[in-house]
Amino acid sequence: MPWDGDVGLVTQPIRSLKINPDTTIVALCGPPVMYKFVILELDAHGLPHDRIFVDLERRMRCGVGKCGHCQINHVYCCQEGPVFRLSEIERLPEGLS
Repeated sequence: MPWDGDVGLVTQPIRSLKINPDTTIVALCGPPVMYKFVILELDAHGLPHDRIFVDLERRMRCGVGKCGHCQINHVYCCQEGPVFRLSEIERLPEGLS
């Protein structure tokens, strides 16, 4: 049976959502390039960054903090995450790149 739902960029349906910033929580996982554009759309809806969670699992290798691959400044994603509130990592220069 062919798909008859929406297709396209993930940001398109976000524009038409009725989001209550006081009760909405968002979890993002996917390619890093997507995060930037989804966050811009969520910002347009007034969603606070402490209600947006991002998955940084893509950075992990060993999973125990030994290899340093997941390190972003002083944060080890494998030990302190891999899921973070956007408000916790938005000041880390490499966090979403």
